[in-house]
Amino acid sequence: MTCKEVEQMIMPYINDELTDRQLGPFLEHVYSCKSCYEELEIYYTLYAGLSQLDGENEGQDMHNLLQEALHASEQRVRGRLLFNVYYVVTQALAMAALVAIIVMEIWKI
Repeated sequence: MTCKEVEQMIMPYINDELTDRQLGPFLEHVYSCKSCYEELEIYYTLYAGLSQLDGENEGQDMHNLLQEALHASEQRVRGRLLFNVYYVVTQALAMAALVAIIVMEIWKI
């Protein structure tokens, strides 16, 4: 993912509009690119500061809020990955069981 792509995804990230497929590469890039991380931090700080004016997140450290948001996003990506692995494994086991039943029925004949 390029810096330009990440920069275009910062506001959708802040507004929780990124899909799980977009979120993983976005996070990887943000953690590996200091420039993009700083860009995200600036936008997030502005957004969180404006929400403080509305009475939300009042008195909280902006850096910690960003860290919590990034951590929650990581958990979301990991959870989706684990779900996908679980889904594939259960489907494979179901197919194996079905094949075993069919083979056993053929041997009965």
